Amino acid sequence: MDYVICARNIKADKKFGSEPAPSSYLMLEEDAAPKATPDQIRGPDVWAKKVIAEARRGVKADEYGNLLVFVHGYNNNQTTVMQRHRRLRDDLRTAGFKGIVVSFDWPSGDVGAFYLEDLVDANRSSYQLVADGVMLLAKYQQPDCQVNIHILAHSMGAYVTREAFTAADDADDLAGHTWHVSQIMFVAGDVSSRSLRDSDQRSDGLFRCCTRLTNYSNRHDGVLGLSNFKRAGVAPRAGRIGLPDDTCGHAVNVDCTDYYASIPAAQPVIGNREHSWHIGDPVFTQDMIDTMNGVDRAVSGTRVTLAENRYRLVRP
Repeated sequence: MDYVICARNIKADKKFGSEPAPSSYLMLEEDAAPKATPDQIRGPDVWAKKVIAEARRGVKADEYGNLLVFVHGYNNNQTTVMQRHRRLRDDLRTAGFKGIVVSFDWPSGDVGAFYLEDLVDANRSSYQLVADGVMLLAKYQQPDCQVNIHILAHSMGAYVTREAFTAADDADDLAGHTWHVSQIMFVAGDVSSRSLRDSDQRSDGLFRCCTRLTNYSNRHDGVLGLSNFKRAGVAPRAGRIGLPDDTCGHAVNVDCTDYYASIPAAQPVIGNREHSWHIGDPVFTQDMIDTMNGVDRAVSGTRVTLAENRYRLVRP
């Protein structure tokens, strides 16, 4: 079964569109296309209980389950989102990961030139990631049924995630609620590097409400380059140049530049290779699993240490 929180509008033909809308909770037979029909849409409480139970499947009573929330980037239609979701799901299973993947499908379009429109929709939908996703799942955690919630955010999904935590900080209806995310991972993160300084208020909620932020950077990522016309004049992105020196103490950067250059050209990728190589790559998959399992950041077999909280991705 595949699990999706869909923040897209529902069209007359029962398909999902690319405009913001209240969240729909989907349970899909594996490899089925999402549609707004009773056989796929569930009530939030029914959906959340099922997700928590699945995340706990095969886990010992004294262990935590794992639940990875995937937040896609811009210019992703629903077909692409589900392709990435399922590749991520299958790669994690193959590598022995005990846990499940849930996708937060915010209303991105599928036209590259509409970057700014996607940015607006990303901002409008970001609150739902926490209020309708993380908070709902946290509600059904019990002392004897614990699940670690992690987030993998690709490209503009990093912006959605950062803004979600900021919005949750400012929301009166979430005040007093207990929630926390274990590991947050940005890949090809389309947020400015300087916004992830420890002193930058834009990331206060992000740093306060997670155990660790891991940023994977790649200087070969031309999509995030300043020369890209959609980002003309935009500050350097964390997914390209990495975290700033004065970032939070529990934020780490993994430089993938050299590793990316070694990836065989024949290795399949969904989307732009230099921007989207992570999902489907076995070394990145293992590093992500080690991160979610709490392996010490400095001893993972897929990293070498460059400096404190600075690492380089390598083949084991």
